[in-house]
Amino acid sequence: MPLIEKFFQYKIIEYYGISKLKVFFQNNKLSLFYLFLIISLLVFFTRIIIDIDILTNNKDLYSIIENELDKLSVKKFTFLRSDQELLNIKKTILNNQKDKLEWLNIERQGMKYIINLEPKVKALPLEEEKYCHVISTKDALVTRIITSKGIEVKDVNDSVKKGEILISGDIKLNEEIKNQICAQGEVYGKTWYTINITIPKTYLSKIPQKKQRYNIELRFNNKKYSIFKPRLKTYISERQKIVSIFGLDLYLIKDTEVIEETKFYTSQELENKVKELVTDKMSQMLKGEHQILEQKVLKKQDNNSTIDIEIFIVAEELISQTKTFEPETKTE
Repeated sequence: MPLIEKFFQYKIIEYYGISKLKVFFQNNKLSLFYLFLIISLLVFFTRIIIDIDILTNNKDLYSIIENELDKLSVKKFTFLRSDQELLNIKKTILNNQKDKLEWLNIERQGMKYIINLEPKVKALPLEEEKYCHVISTKDALVTRIITSKGIEVKDVNDSVKKGEILISGDIKLNEEIKNQICAQGEVYGKTWYTINITIPKTYLSKIPQKKQRYNIELRFNNKKYSIFKPRLKTYISERQKIVSIFGLDLYLIKDTEVIEETKFYTSQELENKVKELVTDKMSQMLKGEHQILEQKVLKKQDNNSTIDIEIFIVAEELISQTKTFEPETKTE
């Protein structure tokens, strides 16, 4: 460089290799120093336990566990213990409180110990005997019957109405009730629905490019702070948590440049989107265990920017529910 400066005037446009790294560190040395300091402090403080959460509503048992932990020097603002040490502490507490504890576990979550436990349960008095039928919760065509107790009064492929008995708690012989129990079982049935969905004709496609940039993000009190300013105009981000301490989260961010392009759904993409929306809507409607057996488009209306579709759905779902009843007769 000194020789060039002697004979020519020049301007450096771009650095490469080691020189580029030197310039980067020179221009960002303050930010890098703070980053190094923050990471060093975070690594140090993550070796400290700042909270112990004993998961029980029993105040007496809470105090007992708290005292046991205190005796074993498991306290707030102490350095975390190894897995083997925690195992030994758990065994000691269980041995000391064998008449009060059935099970105990100590789990580390970040800078906190979570104490899960199960108290010794005394034998409860026998519950009053219940009598119940398994009934249908809706109109359906029976597809499967799984009986644990009771008498099946419906067969597969039978049509049933809401409220009809599917598995009876009445035990009969020659039409005479000999005993009454609480019937138990699950019955599945075929059901039918008509739903309406609206789909836009276009969607925004984000096409990843080769250019990528990395950043460090701090999150505290629902606010975000980035070490470097975003250097891409349009991008998608991937976040990976590095560490969490005192309510502060540190993330490594990878930004990938994208080109946004508005596209029309192809027939196959539209079909897939319809299936996705149907699945979501049926899950919201039915909540419980179910599967879609068949779906058929009844009507399709093409608007300026959207498509309205009416769809007929055939589903299989759990249609049974246990309902108690007052016994009429109980033969000894």
